[in-house]
Amino acid sequence: MIVSIVGVILSFFLLVNGFAALRRPLDELVKYDPLGRRLLERRGERFTLRMYRLFGLAMLALGLVAGYASIYRLMGA
Repeated sequence: MIVSIVGVILSFFLLVNGFAALRRPLDELVKYDPLGRRLLERRGERFTLRMYRLFGLAMLALGLVAGYASIYRLMGA
């Protein structure tokens, strides 16, 4: 039961982080990310923004799946 509750909380954090990666401007995303800044310098703004959006979608999908699995386990099935 504790594992399921922790899973729900962590999946919520994944969802919030995924939505943040989808909605924030590029300047704010690369502010504290040295790898993102290097990617921006080498590949350009358009490619870097696409990578961050793809990363946000992956985190969003992972959060949805983890939340569903945790709630399913919490219900006792």
